[in-house]
Amino acid sequence: MKRCLLTALFLLLILPTIGQAEDRWDIKTLDTYQVLSDASIDSSILLDGIKADVYETTGLQEGYYKIDFNGVQGFIHSSQASTLFEQERMSFKVVEDQIPYYIMTKGKLVQKGTLLKEAVLTRTKTASVYHLVEVGKEVYYIPLAGTIPTTEPIIDTSKKAKYPMKLYNRDEVPIYNKQLIQIATLSANQSVDLIALEKSKGVIYFLGQEARINMNDFVHMDLLQPKKVLTYEEMTYLLQVVATLYPEFTKLEQIGKSVEGTPMYAMKIGNGKKEVLLDGSLHAREHMTTNVVVEMIDTYSIHYKNKSVYGGYNVRETLDQTAIWFIPMMNPDGVKLVQSGPKSLKNGALATKINGSTNFNRWKSNIRGVDLNDNFASGWDKITGGHKKPAYMAYKGPSAFSEPESQAFRDFVKKHKFKTYISYHSSGQIMYWFNYQKQAESKRDQALAKTLSKLTGYKVMPPQYLPGSGASADWFIQQTKMPGITLEISPYVGDIPVPLSKWDAIWRQNNKVGLYLAQEASKR
Repeated sequence: MKRCLLTALFLLLILPTIGQAEDRWDIKTLDTYQVLSDASIDSSILLDGIKADVYETTGLQEGYYKIDFNGVQGFIHSSQASTLFEQERMSFKVVEDQIPYYIMTKGKLVQKGTLLKEAVLTRTKTASVYHLVEVGKEVYYIPLAGTIPTTEPIIDTSKKAKYPMKLYNRDEVPIYNKQLIQIATLSANQSVDLIALEKSKGVIYFLGQEARINMNDFVHMDLLQPKKVLTYEEMTYLLQVVATLYPEFTKLEQIGKSVEGTPMYAMKIGNGKKEVLLDGSLHAREHMTTNVVVEMIDTYSIHYKNKSVYGGYNVRETLDQTAIWFIPMMNPDGVKLVQSGPKSLKNGALATKINGSTNFNRWKSNIRGVDLNDNFASGWDKITGGHKKPAYMAYKGPSAFSEPESQAFRDFVKKHKFKTYISYHSSGQIMYWFNYQKQAESKRDQALAKTLSKLTGYKVMPPQYLPGSGASADWFIQQTKMPGITLEISPYVGDIPVPLSKWDAIWRQNNKVGLYLAQEASKR
């Protein structure tokens, strides 16, 4: 019992010291200075100092350092002393309401923003009257004046961006710490590297520590480097970034889930009352079509924000008459199967059994072997040929709309009044437009296909007169009486994904397709 009482007494004695430890630091005075009895120029003078001296201070009060002077509290004006930063104390805290921070450009310090009170940073070293904070190849200069040493922990900066993206601010914007307390401002026309998203906030590294930004304070240039294999995960992240950057003219909506429960997303750009629809990757191996659709989102959104012209189209004017909805990946499980193999999915073993091989380059179906472009109800029961059981392609399923992916598309279309639908596929540089339209509709749709042919260089295929179809575009034509076009990118490459070497030409051929469709639909 006595030991417990002694321990408690000891803790009571040391706890105040522990609590104050981070607020104690050394200051060095000028050659002449005054110690006053209060934080006021009118208070009594306790000492007229005639040589520089070092004191331990317990904090700042109204511009005065507080010190212990011969057993009583004394005050030294901050203009008469400066903080001493010991080499081993590499962290510092801002104690003024705000102080500037700079970078060196052509031998001159250029202000990049301000740090606010309570901001805590880690310095690399000091130089003259500045802390130097090195972040990569950049060195930031922060005045010693207005800062104090601190033992407060710095947030770990080891987190790396899985999908690096650069953002830009056009005006001065706030920077927050992890607790969403503002710690700084960033001057106009700077760039930051986005690390991650947290709801409407972006995670960045600011002067060597993790920080937060308001996403809609920023814009992007090129979020996607499209000449690569684009995964579902990166695609989804990019859509979320665009949606949080531009909530005023975009909308991100989950329209359903795949067989494996993977969310399927649609994104709208523009505020037009009329709408058109484009999708990609209905067939798994044709995943370069996702790149086409996502690059449209990337490109059109920044031109909308900038009120600029792209490909001869005033993007904002065009999309505020007719908005574009994009479904970048209709078959996420199938795409993942082709890109990452069967071990990446719960039903991978089933797909391997269906395929008869672990090489899925030829795979078009969803994860359970249903060809989604044979699963729509446009004379589905009259489809002839194809496989009679689950296969890598051309199995129409046990019934029309048996698959959650085709159901999601059907339900989404029925909620809207789309003027046009483009279903992107590969390969062959051809397009299909016909599904027994009436004469006026047939004339309209063929004219649209011919204009798209001029735009892309792709060949318009003659009517097929199939007895039945399960294609999404054919169902769309039948359901809405509006144009539905299947557009096959790339020269024919056979039963494999389109090689990345084809990308540059594909984008040149298709970069204006969405804007043309929006403009054309505005006239109907």
